[in-house]
Amino acid sequence: MSADDFVVLNFNQDLAKELAQKTVAKVVPFSTTEKVDGAYLDGDTLYFKGEAIMKASEIGVPGSHNVENALATIAVAKLSGIANDAIKETLTHFGGVKHRLQALGEINGVKFYNDSKSTNILATQKALSGFDSSKVILIAGGLDRGNEFDELVPDITGVKLMVILGESAPRVKRAADKANVPYVDAKDVADAARIAYDKAEAGDVVLLSPANASWDMYKSFEVRGDEFIATFEAIKGE
Repeated sequence: MSADDFVVLNFNQDLAKELAQKTVAKVVPFSTTEKVDGAYLDGDTLYFKGEAIMKASEIGVPGSHNVENALATIAVAKLSGIANDAIKETLTHFGGVKHRLQALGEINGVKFYNDSKSTNILATQKALSGFDSSKVILIAGGLDRGNEFDELVPDITGVKLMVILGESAPRVKRAADKANVPYVDAKDVADAARIAYDKAEAGDVVLLSPANASWDMYKSFEVRGDEFIATFEAIKGE
């Protein structure tokens, strides 16, 4: 890189700040925790160099990580000369990448999100951060890799219900017990989606975010997610 280039860095991370000291390129930081000379979050508003762009609550996909993604997008867009209205329009209507906290739609006031790509605890923690826990029915479980789910306990505390499946079900249930979250069993994702919808009320969220790989039951997370999508469409058509 040269002094004529720009590098957009996440100043929430210490490593990015270290890199900023080493590069010869022009550094454009973004952060959700501090006002930087770039893109940042202040309250519920996303700014670029002091100019308000949009509300964080207007971003089309939930999750604290997606606020960071939006800030990075704003930084690149502003450097490219894109108008604020176009930035806001794009970020408001972006529904997520397939299987990555993908908004499927709503049935009788119940929203469905496909986050089948969440094959580890951290990914599910990020997904849960975007919702009111008391409204979430979480579908979780999958390949048993021998790890416990204690790290997930603070994040699932307050969740309305868990629908648990797969080889890792006993371990996931132990975490649910520690969080005092009620749970029910499901035989597969299709069964889990129907159980979750039956238990849901208007305003609730049915979230497939397994925190586990899929290989105990499915060839890939894509196949698992596709079954969730197909079940959503089937319920919607009934």
